[in-house]
Amino acid sequence: MGRVTAEKRRAAVERLSRLREDEALTAAHVRTVADALDVSERTVWRWLAPPKPVEPTAARPRYELSGTDRAAFAFYRGNVAALARARHAVTAGNGITAGAPVPDFLAEGWARAKTVTERTLQRAFLADMSAADRAAWRTGETGRRAAAVYLRRPDALRGRTWEMDHKQLPILVLPPKGKALAPWLTTVVDDGTRALLGWAIAVTPTSGTVLTAMRMALTHDPDLSPFGAVPERVRIDRGLEFAAGSVKEVLGGLAVVIHRLPAFTPHRKGKVERLNLTIEQTLISQLPGFTGGPRDAGGKLYGPVKDSVAAQHAAATAAEGTGPLRIERFVDRFAAWARWYNTERPHRSLAGRTPLAAWSEDTAPLRQIGADQLRHLMLAGAERIVQKDGINFHGLAYVAPELYGCGGQRVQIRYMPHDDRSIEVYDGERHLCTAYPTGQLTAAQTDAFREHARGEAERLGRERRRASRQARRTLAPMTGDGTPPAESRLVPEGDGRTRTQRERDQVLAARASTSLLGLIDPTADPEN
Repeated sequence: MGRVTAEKRRAAVERLSRLREDEALTAAHVRTVADALDVSERTVWRWLAPPKPVEPTAARPRYELSGTDRAAFAFYRGNVAALARARHAVTAGNGITAGAPVPDFLAEGWARAKTVTERTLQRAFLADMSAADRAAWRTGETGRRAAAVYLRRPDALRGRTWEMDHKQLPILVLPPKGKALAPWLTTVVDDGTRALLGWAIAVTPTSGTVLTAMRMALTHDPDLSPFGAVPERVRIDRGLEFAAGSVKEVLGGLAVVIHRLPAFTPHRKGKVERLNLTIEQTLISQLPGFTGGPRDAGGKLYGPVKDSVAAQHAAATAAEGTGPLRIERFVDRFAAWARWYNTERPHRSLAGRTPLAAWSEDTAPLRQIGADQLRHLMLAGAERIVQKDGINFHGLAYVAPELYGCGGQRVQIRYMPHDDRSIEVYDGERHLCTAYPTGQLTAAQTDAFREHARGEAERLGRERRRASRQARRTLAPMTGDGTPPAESRLVPEGDGRTRTQRERDQVLAARASTSLLGLIDPTADPEN
């Protein structure tokens, strides 16, 4: 006999039943079906027989958990076997389990309880407690969240909502000075398209790195990013860098609503959290210095770069190619990865599209702002003194026509950490100019600098000549042969000599005495 599928049997029984209802069913019909399905006629008749009534059986009474049972589940951290042993010890009158007495609050609650098996307790906990409740007592909050179900927000239109986050990356890099360390990454993600709008990498997270990432996300610069728009709202966590006054001032000035999420709720900004995991899986795990890789039995990290304290100190003097990446090289690698993620990587939540494709296909209007209006969003750098060749910063000399004649002056600069194309120069709070590297000046910028220098030299020359003419007009009456000025403190006396001249003559006469003893008569009249 061949095997009859459920679909074939169902179709045959349905057809024969309809023939029976029409009082047209014959043995020939049954024989035909039996031959087609390769079963006996008796089997087909059994299929058509009405089902036998099933006698109801008494349902096994289900054990209901008591308050003491739930308290014991928490006390024994979700270990039902330990709970059952303690319960049996109390109901048996012993009260000792695992070599120690059962706690009093459990012994009192189970004093008049009936005896149940461990399997009964297991079924009761599975039926009466959710998976999140059981995981919370076994592994804590992490387990509860893993078993929980969250609401998913509908995707916003492009450029309307941001999610921002800080994360210390699991990789060791070498800063300009000092031992190897794990850098911090600040990211800005678009809610609607999952695009990485802005980012900044720094040794330590500050409000400056937040402003840098925000400026990249706000500025529409095709050379840096095809995105860029002012959002309507921003989701941030409780990080102190996001709560800085400068960040609030910038977002508030642009009429952006700040939604500061409750503590320990990363799922409420799940898109940026998922991006952080993607960064770790597709970029950082493939670089030397990754600290999230496998370890040996002693806890030492596999790979060419160790993460011990001694290894971090030794990495500062390691030869090129044998230690962690320099932070500058890591930034370059991350910049290349960000371009790949935005323009080439298909996203499952975007129906296989890239973030750039989703951004381009969305026709929602954008509120964009000019780069010249965002200078105050740059990361403020250390002070610099203008040198003969300009402002020296990151191995480059930055110049601008407005810096001509400012040699030796102390100025403040603001800059993008990962963009050396220009810096903004400030004198206190006053913006002086935008300076560019000397070796990267265009012909027009070079001509403008030289023309400004010539104009300044001519202006100073005219002012010096004007000052010289005024000085000659002022000094002429004092050095000429004419009548002395009317106002004078030298008033002539009766003999034609001034008081000053008379006093000087008296002193000279006293010094010219011919006394052999050098004695001068104080009563002698020097006029005689």
